[in-house]
Amino acid sequence: MQEKQLTPLVFVVDDDPGVVRTIGGFLKRAGFRTSSAGDIAGALQGIRAQNPDLILLDVNLADGSGFEVCRALTEKATAFPTPILFISADESIDTKVKGFEIGGVDYITKPIIGAEVMARVRTHLRLKRAYERLDELQSERVQLLASAQQNLMPAPENFPDAHFQVAIHQILAAGGDFYDVIPAGQGVVDYLVADASGHDLAASLWTASLKTLAAEYAGPLNFPVEIVRAINGSLCRILPSGAFFTLIYARLNHLTGHLSVVNAGHPPAIIVRANGSEPVVLRQEGDVVGAFADAVFGVVELTLQPGDRIYFYSDGLIEAGGCFEDGLKRLAAACFDWRTLPLSDVVPNVAGDLIARLSPIDDTLLLGVER
Repeated sequence: MQEKQLTPLVFVVDDDPGVVRTIGGFLKRAGFRTSSAGDIAGALQGIRAQNPDLILLDVNLADGSGFEVCRALTEKATAFPTPILFISADESIDTKVKGFEIGGVDYITKPIIGAEVMARVRTHLRLKRAYERLDELQSERVQLLASAQQNLMPAPENFPDAHFQVAIHQILAAGGDFYDVIPAGQGVVDYLVADASGHDLAASLWTASLKTLAAEYAGPLNFPVEIVRAINGSLCRILPSGAFFTLIYARLNHLTGHLSVVNAGHPPAIIVRANGSEPVVLRQEGDVVGAFADAVFGVVELTLQPGDRIYFYSDGLIEAGGCFEDGLKRLAAACFDWRTLPLSDVVPNVAGDLIARLSPIDDTLLLGVER
């Protein structure tokens, strides 16, 4: 992998050659490297090929809008790391707000003033480097914590307001299946269930990394899908080749019943309604975390009624004794058959019965949550 040069590269996109020359002159005199394009296709090709440190992007191009360039660069699930500063003669508030909403970090109005451009460029480059250093420090912290697996899985009795029960069985002394329960606001709880690739000690060590990252990013300021994206970005930097996690991250507001479920290559959650209707399998597409920088995750939003339950689990509970779909039907039927009993009875009995009958060769985990 080619090492990034220390001298920042600023990419200028404008269909006016005079503006490009003017801005380029300011930047070069200040010691920056520059590159440029005058249309959408050239901008996308140049930016993707050269990976600049900062982009100055005109809003109104001859062949379209600079907003199209910004959308094309930021449409992937993982956040685009390069700051985009829009430049335009349009001073309307609506245009400026639109630029910020689609991913721009600043907006410079024409006519161009060299001192202003350089001040803003330097500010955003310093911010970018500060964020990169924070990411590096966070990665270093996670790597230190990953040297030994910690027993951080919370017990239901310690989080009574989370209304959950769990049964976990590890084939080896240390396993890759784990869960976490994180308060995320008044009456709001986040639930995480994950499975590390592999079934040896190395797999179990990385669970500490994922749990640490979840605790770092979780909270009411971030939506669940944003948390999973942030976790994925960090894991892609620190996990060894071939290591990854499947994961479900759910947020339940126990006051309103609003539920958001993000799936990253994990078996689908199962909902058992209190009204006795047939169980619902939340089938979602999603990439695993830790393997692809541009991973995309499945997101479902729905409402649980009082007494409704949702179950998260690892694949070891459904893949033993037959195919995936057969195991999924068995688990859903078992959770439904036990629906009239307290959750504290359902979870251990369902998991224990399936383990006893099918003798799984993988770790197993079942976590049930009741609204």
